Amino acid sequence: MAGANYTLEFGLEAATDDATIIARTVQEVDAALERVIAAASTFNHNPTAFVVERPRFGPLQFPDHGLKIDVDPRLGVAALAWVGPDFDCPWVTKSDRPVPGASLHKDIDSATPFPDDAAITLDQLRAAVHEFRESGGHRPKCVEWQEADGW
Repeated sequence: MAGANYTLEFGLEAATDDATIIARTVQEVDAALERVIAAASTFNHNPTAFVVERPRFGPLQFPDHGLKIDVDPRLGVAALAWVGPDFDCPWVTKSDRPVPGASLHKDIDSATPFPDDAAITLDQLRAAVHEFRESGGHRPKCVEWQEADGW
């Protein structure tokens, strides 16, 4: 239901900021993103976001969707991975301006990089996260996407 007031939960695990951040408003999402961007050089795991009101499954109650983030503060770029309902594979952002040398990982733990052409601007990151919340966890349409081989 587009336009509804959904709640995002961000998981941020970084050496400089380790928190679960709840964001219900545009201002709270902006503040959460500022914290994510500020902590980017010290991430222990990829920050993730999901809509609290969406369904969960299994004994561990995993969300049925998610948005995974990485940010390269040195180059001022980010990349997103999305998984969710109505699609049978994960997706990553796609840009028409590849950023070779950007340090963007789809999975920080295994050092799995995003493709070079997954880098988006920080303004696009903000717009996509806001759309993700406003759409109730659906894949944002304000950025381009490409299929990914894993989450």
